[in-house]
Amino acid sequence: MTTYVDDVSTRVGLLIDGDVVAGDDGTYPVTNPARPSEVVLHAPSTSPAQLDLAVAAARRTQRAWAALAPEERAALVIAAAEAGVGAVERHDLARLLTREHGKTYLEAIFDTATMGGMAGAFAPLVAEALAPRDVSGGATRIEWVPHGVVAVVLPFNWPVSVMGNKVLPALLAGDTVVVKAPPTCPGTVLLAAAAMAEVLPPGVLNVVNGPSAALGAALVGHPGVDMVSFTGGVGTGQEVMAAAAATTRPVVLELGGNDAAILAPDIAGDTALADRIVEAAFVTSGQVCMAIKRLYVHRDRLDETVDALAGRLATELVGDGLADGVTMGPVHTAAARDRVEALLSEAAAAGAVLVRPARMRVEDEESGGYFVSPTLAVGPPDDAGIVRQEQFAPALPVIPYDDIDRAVDAANDTTFGLCASIWSNDDGLAADVASRLSAGTVFVNAHGMSAIDMYAPMGGWKQSGFGVELGVEGMQAFARQRVRVYRPGPGEQGGLA
Repeated sequence: MTTYVDDVSTRVGLLIDGDVVAGDDGTYPVTNPARPSEVVLHAPSTSPAQLDLAVAAARRTQRAWAALAPEERAALVIAAAEAGVGAVERHDLARLLTREHGKTYLEAIFDTATMGGMAGAFAPLVAEALAPRDVSGGATRIEWVPHGVVAVVLPFNWPVSVMGNKVLPALLAGDTVVVKAPPTCPGTVLLAAAAMAEVLPPGVLNVVNGPSAALGAALVGHPGVDMVSFTGGVGTGQEVMAAAAATTRPVVLELGGNDAAILAPDIAGDTALADRIVEAAFVTSGQVCMAIKRLYVHRDRLDETVDALAGRLATELVGDGLADGVTMGPVHTAAARDRVEALLSEAAAAGAVLVRPARMRVEDEESGGYFVSPTLAVGPPDDAGIVRQEQFAPALPVIPYDDIDRAVDAANDTTFGLCASIWSNDDGLAADVASRLSAGTVFVNAHGMSAIDMYAPMGGWKQSGFGVELGVEGMQAFARQRVRVYRPGPGEQGGLA
């Protein structure tokens, strides 16, 4: 039995020093991408003074938080994550996320329910990652210590699970955190974080929010912040890196991707393949950094592959993510819809064939929602925007090739380098191609969110990012090394105390 109510504005506030408070800069409306005239909630807006209070609270409590035994800290973090998941279930925050984001209810459930499992998985990883190491016969110890106060900037596309990716390892490492919620869908993050904070000491976890980009700039450049973890677009990521450079504070940037998937000539374009490609390319209406963004298909397989993909897309029902039977919601903003439609029109004018077989829910046809029918753009030129840019929408260029070496060159011809994949039943060919793909993660016969291994580091090359998340290496990003060199005093003998 849920206690969800449509007017959630009275329950949504900023989280500062353990208290849920109103925004001193008032509120602003958050609307439903499926029905833009519908106001989902009135979100709080953080004032500069409140940002200072949030950072000060995190700094004041950080030393005591880091002084806890790792096992005690881990128990609190796991309990906090479970409290967040409990709030999700108790108040049906997945429904709220669908209304403020647009994604389907099933995707929202997955997004909001993962933190409990994350905390349990991350705790032993952090313990392994931050274990001290003695060298030189015990005369020198290499140890890991927390940065201090970590600024976390969240994206709109998977806000709760990305919060878990960043906040949980930071807290486990002994950092305290100030989170900036995604301004276009902040409600779910604010409510889940408030539930988590009930378990944690005041000030350990703080969340600010506001519609202006100035808030994010003020947070990442704040003199009380020691490290920044950001997920978002390339342009904003570059601004974050520049702001952090002013104080030489470390940053982890998970930015965009223009992921290429290469289907080797031996791969048949059948229903089984189409199911996997559509899932990897069109999840969350294509609004995933590691989604397939370009599909390279051998020319001899092109027709059968397009037919299989079109048949699979014909089963999609586009509409309000809360409606029965809907499998794909709108994109998040009007600007995103207009941008991808312009890219598709440009590709069609340059000779690409647009294939749009999905159905639209009749009740949503006149809603004004930001709906984009999932589209295959078959045969666009290499310089088309749909090929060169990250579309971040349900549109997939399908590009024929004649020689697989040329396909590899084309796949690598991008300023991005987040993920890539090779699909083949020939293990030798797959290994050879995988070794030549320029990306931080290379999949073989898989791609995207469902294939990510949380026990391995995830990070991009080139303009796709800086640093890594997940795995032991991702846990180490939330701490810094300190070396203690011990030498006996006069008359002493022995090693490290």
